[in-house]
Amino acid sequence: MFSVFAQIKICKNRADEINLQRKFTSNRSGSSVNKISYLLLSIAVLIISCQNAAPERTYSQAQIDSLQKVFNQYKQKKDREFKEADWSPLTPEDKKTFRHLNYFPYDISWRFEGPIHLYRKMDSITVLGTRSGDVRPALRYGYFEFRKDGKTYRLEIIKILPQRPGRKAHLFLGFWDETSGKETYAGGRYIDLEENKENHYVVDFNFAYNPYCAYSHRYSCAIPPLENRLPVAVTAGEKNYSHPKSKEEQ
Repeated sequence: MFSVFAQIKICKNRADEINLQRKFTSNRSGSSVNKISYLLLSIAVLIISCQNAAPERTYSQAQIDSLQKVFNQYKQKKDREFKEADWSPLTPEDKKTFRHLNYFPYDISWRFEGPIHLYRKMDSITVLGTRSGDVRPALRYGYFEFRKDGKTYRLEIIKILPQRPGRKAHLFLGFWDETSGKETYAGGRYIDLEENKENHYVVDFNFAYNPYCAYSHRYSCAIPPLENRLPVAVTAGEKNYSHPKSKEEQ
């Protein structure tokens, strides 16, 4: 019985939790048997719901070292491309003094694997951009749940539809957290997800990155859904970009 109520305590962190005590006590007209049946059913629903969340995993040191190596290679490649590539969001002036992007240390505890829980009805919505008039057609695709430090969190996944011929629809996972506007970009960060038939996804916050708006006002970037404001500091992934100082400022 203790483990059941411990599970309920964990589930209370979900935005769509069921308030058992309020509903149970408000049903005064029913019999004691009905009340007990309702309580047991609600407990079962909560436990099943929590089991859908991607759990915290234990990794071997070899696995951690391998993932750390991949992360380091990713950082080096991105720094090189930001410095040299034509598509780099940096201005020509910033490229001259650019050295590297800033990241939190790699933390394996911010890596999660699991399915996206697809909505039966994918409602049509619009995703707003940071520039006035930038409106992007999209669908409410599903949500991803994960467990961190005994708490369950939920992120909405949006499917942005193509606006021009030749473009493809893509999944959009943008979020804010307690570091937004402090250590990280105030407009939120993104994590890339590629739609797949197996419905198996890796949500690794170590690879959370800034949208192009963080580097230049020339861009309009998709604004994350309001539901994706995580009430926790995600100390993983890319930090704020420090614009190089001009000669006049030095």
